[in-house]
Amino acid sequence: MEPKFFSRIAELLQAGQPAVLVELVGVEGPAPREPGARMLVFPDGHIEGTIGGGALEHRATQEALELLKCRNRTLLRTYELVDLGMLCGGRATLYYERLAPRVTLAIFGAGHVGAALARLAQESTPFKVVVYDDREERCREEVVPGVSPRHLPGFEPLPELPHPSYAVVCTDTHATDLKVVQGLLSQDPPPEFLGMLGSRPKAEKVRGLLREAGIPEKRVGHLRSPVGLPIGGKSPGEIAISILAQLLAFHHGRLTEARASLGKTAG
Repeated sequence: MEPKFFSRIAELLQAGQPAVLVELVGVEGPAPREPGARMLVFPDGHIEGTIGGGALEHRATQEALELLKCRNRTLLRTYELVDLGMLCGGRATLYYERLAPRVTLAIFGAGHVGAALARLAQESTPFKVVVYDDREERCREEVVPGVSPRHLPGFEPLPELPHPSYAVVCTDTHATDLKVVQGLLSQDPPPEFLGMLGSRPKAEKVRGLLREAGIPEKRVGHLRSPVGLPIGGKSPGEIAISILAQLLAFHHGRLTEARASLGKTAG
């Protein structure tokens, strides 16, 4: 790969700009380019680089745009060029890879559960973990090694979270939980995943207050509370594991399957 392609990909990832890398990885018979030809496809349909132009490049652009809409990261397709109307004939195999920035996991509250969740996520997930707390004494390196919670007095103003982001709210009081959840639901777009620690009665109370505050019903329904899969255990570490399990299942598109599996009785 040319050095400029490495640099361009790194630049896109750093900026959080989505794109699809398309590479011609195999050719049989006549084809417009040799293996190794590459291009980048962006959400608005424009491209950088080329795999040879014509019908193959048009089809590849359409495939790449579809890949940007789903959770799949890669795709491998082989095309009979004559079927695309290309007189050269031959066969071409393309590899697609969606270039996606790391998901940010924002944790609001560095208490027992929040700190445990941050440590687990930092050690075992692909997420970029950030933690916010309103108590300055909690915002020390030793609370969450490698993360260093950020001091956010009164939890305001809330940071504008990048896209894509997941958020878990586990502050010290119901009032600050409500404040943070309302603020996050007011962002455009809100986090893809928004969870709040608490009981079912608390969750229903918060949802009611959000409606009274004018948060649209669709966004109120976006809140996942009580957050975490029902795997049992009430210690901070066990609760953190249940939340992380839900986050990972959501991230990999397996949340429905995970819930169904938990609902099965042991044989």
